[in-house]
Amino acid sequence: MKSKLWTRNFILDTSINFLLYVIFYQLMLWSTNYSIVTWHSSISEAGLASGIFIIGALLSRIITGHIIDILGRKKLLIIGTVLYLTAIPLYFSASTIILFFTVRCFHGIAYGISATAASTIIGAIVPADRRGEGIGYYALGNTLASAAGPFLGITLCSGGNFSLNLYVCMILAIVTLILSFLLHSPEHTCSAEEKKTLRKVSFNNFFAVRALPISCISFLCGIAYSAVLSFMGAYADAQELAAGGSLFFFAYALTSLFSRPITGHLLDRFGGNIVMYPTLIILALCMATLGLASSTTYFILGGIFLGLSYSTVTSAGQALAIYGIPSNQIGLATSTFFVLIDLGVGIGPYMLGELVPAYGFSSVYYLACFIAIAAIPLYYITIGRRGMFTLRWMHVVQRRVELHEKHAKAAASRHHIIPPSVSDSF
Repeated sequence: MKSKLWTRNFILDTSINFLLYVIFYQLMLWSTNYSIVTWHSSISEAGLASGIFIIGALLSRIITGHIIDILGRKKLLIIGTVLYLTAIPLYFSASTIILFFTVRCFHGIAYGISATAASTIIGAIVPADRRGEGIGYYALGNTLASAAGPFLGITLCSGGNFSLNLYVCMILAIVTLILSFLLHSPEHTCSAEEKKTLRKVSFNNFFAVRALPISCISFLCGIAYSAVLSFMGAYADAQELAAGGSLFFFAYALTSLFSRPITGHLLDRFGGNIVMYPTLIILALCMATLGLASSTTYFILGGIFLGLSYSTVTSAGQALAIYGIPSNQIGLATSTFFVLIDLGVGIGPYMLGELVPAYGFSSVYYLACFIAIAAIPLYYITIGRRGMFTLRWMHVVQRRVELHEKHAKAAASRHHIIPPSVSDSF
């Protein structure tokens, strides 16, 4: 009998994640256009408006993953959503581009705290035997937001009315905060020894080493995806195919809606490798298609390919990053995964944007295609040839973790101490 997936807390956390990403996407495209119109920024500088938000998120993810099980998962989620809401009115007072970048960075920090906490909570809520499927459904919020956010951002900013977009984002942020208070999160109670270890400054306390291989693959995919996130609107306009740009996001969201649950089910049933190799190939194909775009058809095909690839990277990649990870390290593994994927998305716009003045927008997507191709042999070297993420490997490591935690709990009860386990204190 399958474990129950669609619980009240699963639905609440999935809704929180969706709203976080709607605001993220609304302001990502908005920030690029706003900086160009207001301060006549170059394409590369406008890309930095997107990238600096991601850099802020990256920095806060590193810290959040380290302290989340000390301060509490729900507490950090509420802190993050409060800051996420607080940052939005600050855009009105940003009178210079430097102040604007500062607010973007602060908003990114708030987003990093909120998103890491929400993703850590979902990793604890979803049953281990349905982790691929559960996180696939959870990550659908990202996909739907990637369609709803840009649509709202473009529609609300039409005619140069940039303020209306901010007001709508504030309303959505308030709803997110309310849902965060309603959520009941499984909490990990740190033992005195764990707290002592976490206070030490070391690489292992900020990054989950076992999650690094899949996270490095996701880093390269994040760079490739940044070509879409930051330059799709400008690229479609330059090709005089604005409708194609809109249809691209629609095709991406629609394809992801169907592909994510299927790939999650395939991961749980056949292992991670059967999902990841085709995903990386299709991502490269997506970028090549966009580089060749000369009609709306190319944009639609590119959106379909992206829905079959990058959406799987974020959901299946997160599920694989926490496979075989003890419950007290789920937050750290989640943070490690998203730190590297955010780093890719953050540096991508500035790095790829340098190509536009000399070689045009198409060059951005050709380079993104090459980066996606490079991820395939890297995946084999770091994961495939070591036997990781086969179905047998996944079952063995998960069983090993379950036995270890069962023995730790039994030993703790004999000594009348609180074990490092899941409790429902919130």
